[in-house]
Formats: sequence, structure tokens, C-alpha cells
Amino acid sequence: MKETRGAISLLVIGASLSLQRTEALCADEPGDTPMPCCQNAQDAEPASRTASDSQKVDVGRLVIVGGTAIAGMVSVQIYQANGWWKDNRTSFHFREDLDYSRGVDKLGHLYGASAFTFMVSKALRWSNLEQSDALLYGAAGSIFWQTFIEVQDGFSTWGFDRVDFAANLVGAFYPFLQYSVPTFRDFNLKFSYHPSDLLNTSGGIGFRGQEHLIFDDYEGQTVWLNVNVNNLLPRGVESYWPDWLAVALGYGARSVAGPDPHSVLLLSLDYDMTRIIPGNNAFLQTLGEALNFIHFPAPAVRISPDAIWYGLYF
Repeated sequence: MKETRGAISLLVIGASLSLQRTEALCADEPGDTPMPCCQNAQDAEPASRTASDSQKVDVGRLVIVGGTAIAGMVSVQIYQANGWWKDNRTSFHFREDLDYSRGVDKLGHLYGASAFTFMVSKALRWSNLEQSDALLYGAAGSIFWQTFIEVQDGFSTWGFDRVDFAANLVGAFYPFLQYSVPTFRDFNLKFSYHPSDLLNTSGGIGFRGQEHLIFDDYEGQTVWLNVNVNNLLPRGVESYWPDWLAVALGYGARSVAGPDPHSVLLLSLDYDMTRIIPGNNAFLQTLGEALNFIHFPAPAVRISPDAIWYGLYF
């Protein structure tokens, strides 16, 4: 829904800032050992610290991060106010739209909030905040933004959705949970998309005047739970499973605007991009972590409602 669109829009705005100076995000000197900044940082412990952790917060960089975030939020707010809420204003109310998009939207909230926390924490690490603080502030920023949009929904036809709010909370704090509890680094949220017939049409669902874009083309979206199998296998067996090869359980929806909307479950091979892209420096490490939010085309089988094999599923 709108919160997912807003989060992804801000991720795009912040991506350039995050990737421009990644050498300062995780390691300030060539000899430093980069810290894990998000999911899939398998080999570092939360207790370890880099040289940048002992330095003072770079106020100049922090101002740049804050200014960029504020500018991005204002831009997205203006767009959404004119495109989403303008003709759909009502008195504030609660509404849980559990049937909307067969739940793909709810998983989108979970995914979008987690990705938002990752991006903000990366930017804050560039400002020399400690890893744990950067993740907590990132989660707080994610929750603030998503809740602000949810409140705006409360004054529109949609209504304030408490299930969306709960998904935002869980997603926002998941990167911090991964940082604190290493086991959770083996379970990651990913996203894939292929255009459906709803793209650029009203599709018979949504609000008045809505024209579906990628962000709300739910029939074309699949949200995945990625599992790093190699890290979970017993010693002596793990060597037979490539450390870059994972498996993923996917969830999507079909015919969401038709007479028979239904959910689909898929099982697919997946890739750990932090293993495929060599982490020789902080830029490559950050690139691998960022790409690990995407499920790239891979062989898959639909396991529900009936079996369909895909040579490559997008």
C-alpha cells in the first residue's frame, strides 16, 4: 500500500548517498575489518567494534543525512497527498483490510520497513554512529515515517490499519534483531517482481483514481523468506552445500481484481549475494548486502494451490 510505496521511494532517494561513501560506513581505514551493517553479515559478532566506533559522530555528515531524509520525506508526502489522499479524505477511523491483495500488502509492509531501516542505518554509520545505535535510530526513523503515513490513511478512505502498523514495527526492528541474535541472519526477507495485467490500470481495486504502479501491482509481486541453508547444516555436511546457494519460500497473489482471487506459495533456489560478491572492501560488502534484499531469477516450483515448475521464476 502507500506505506510500502513511500518506504521504497525513500530507499531510492537514499541509495545514492549510501553507496557514494560506503568506505566510511563500515571501515574508515584500509586495514579496518568492516562491521556487519545489515542482514547476512555472517562472520562478525555484535561485540566487535571498528575504529570508526571510537570516533566522534561526524556532525557535518549527520546534517547531510538528516537533510536528505527530510527532503525525501517532504517530496514523497507532497506526491502522496496529491495522488493518494486528495480525493479520498474522511474523518479519522480504523480499518483492517485483511483481504486486500490477499495479504501481499501486509508482507510488503514488513519488507519495506526492514529495507528502510537498513538504508537509514547505513547512512548513519557514514556519520560514525555505532552499529547498534545506527540500527536503532534507523528502526525509529522507519517506524516514524510508516506511522505518519498510516495516520494519514486514518483520515482517508483506507483507514488506520493496525495490522499494517504491527507489520511495520516487526519489519523495522528485524535488522536490529539480526544484529543482536546471529541465528536470525540466516533468515532474510526478499522481493521479486514481474509486471502483471494490472500495471498502469485501475484494475477494479484500490481507491478512487488509483492507477497501479509497481508498488501496488500486487499480482506481480512476490515476497520471499530466504534461508541460508549452509549455515544451518551440521558440521561435516555443510561442505557439500555451496555457501552462496540458499532456498526461499515465496508468497504471492493471483487474480486479485478478478472473480477468484487466491494466494500462491512457491519454493525456490536463491542466492546469498554477500557470498557471490567478494567483500574485499566496504563498497562491495554494502553492495552485496543491498542486493540481498532482491530475489533474483532462479528455478522454482509452485507448491500451492497446485504444482507448477518454473525454469526461472522472476
